[in-house]
Amino acid sequence: MISLVTNYASMVAGNNLNVNNNAQTKTIEALTSGYRINSSGDDPAGLAVANQFGANVAQLTQGVINGNSGMSTLQIIDGGLSNISTMLNRLQTLATESASSTFTGNRGTVQGEFTTLLGEINREADNIGLGAGNSINAGTLNVYVGGGSSQTNSQVSVGPIGLVDSAALGISTSSVSGSTEAVTMAAGAINLNNGSQLEVGASQSFTVANVGPLGTSTVTATVNGGTTGVTTAQALDSLNAQLSPYGVTASVTSSGTLQFQSANAGMTVTPGAAGDLAGAAAGTGSVLGATNTADALSAVTAINNAIQTLGSSQGLVGAGENDLNYAMGLANSQITNFSSAASQIKDADVAQDAAKLTQEQVIEQASVAAMAQANSTPQALLKLLQNA
Repeated sequence: MISLVTNYASMVAGNNLNVNNNAQTKTIEALTSGYRINSSGDDPAGLAVANQFGANVAQLTQGVINGNSGMSTLQIIDGGLSNISTMLNRLQTLATESASSTFTGNRGTVQGEFTTLLGEINREADNIGLGAGNSINAGTLNVYVGGGSSQTNSQVSVGPIGLVDSAALGISTSSVSGSTEAVTMAAGAINLNNGSQLEVGASQSFTVANVGPLGTSTVTATVNGGTTGVTTAQALDSLNAQLSPYGVTASVTSSGTLQFQSANAGMTVTPGAAGDLAGAAAGTGSVLGATNTADALSAVTAINNAIQTLGSSQGLVGAGENDLNYAMGLANSQITNFSSAASQIKDADVAQDAAKLTQEQVIEQASVAAMAQANSTPQALLKLLQNA
């Protein structure tokens, strides 16, 4: 039926034109944004999967950055350990040199370099976070890379690396000449505990032999109680004033025992007749490590052990560097694969959409032409009315 009121053909053409126009808009949106999914309604399930892939890519990308930071930290540690290894080799050279009884050089000079190197080892160990003063890197280093099924499986653990200062390496008390060893009064010797003092009128003498650069000098130091008595601090001041010109230092241990220290490992200390220093009898002085080669031989053994200990730390750091390299390689591979998977779901197929846009444009033009034809149909009814 042909009607002047309702033009069904025109309505059909208009509806199809709207549908085609919406489809063409979606296609243009995909081509201009580069994405097939531009809103949740385009593909809800696909968008959820693509977003998860995107989150994985973001995590792994930061994980690679974390890995590079961890690698930098390990390389800094590695460099420090290598330098400490070089110093251990030098210590071994010095200890071996001094361990020979035919050594004709100055053991005091050798000991001086030895002590300086121990101090430098401590400084560098602190500098790389593996010293007693700074142990931030001595434990287990955990680098979160991501990509695993759990948090534990997503991180690389290195260590514990351990401390590498002279104490941790077992060489803090090593000596190549005996000069760092103290001369301590034997059991039952003079005791200066709890603020004890030399009583009024009392005196105590100490004969120190084999002092000075050549170890040939002998000096006797005497502490006098005077008219008021002397305290521990005053007694030490008096002794050190008399002995310091000979390179000898008097001090008191934490247990209150009087001890003497010198650069000459052959020094001996003999107390004079029993005085009244804190009411204790004078004992006989003894020298620890008196022979020149004994300490050096001990140092050789200690340094060998230190080299093995340091090697263990170097092995852990080196293995950690390799593990991080492998982990970052896997992470980069996962980034590529997750990105590709997300692309398959979310990205627009430009070739397909371009062909689709051409088709939709042709259909749109046809729809417009058909709609124009449908709109002209009622005009034919006018001719019927003209003949009426």
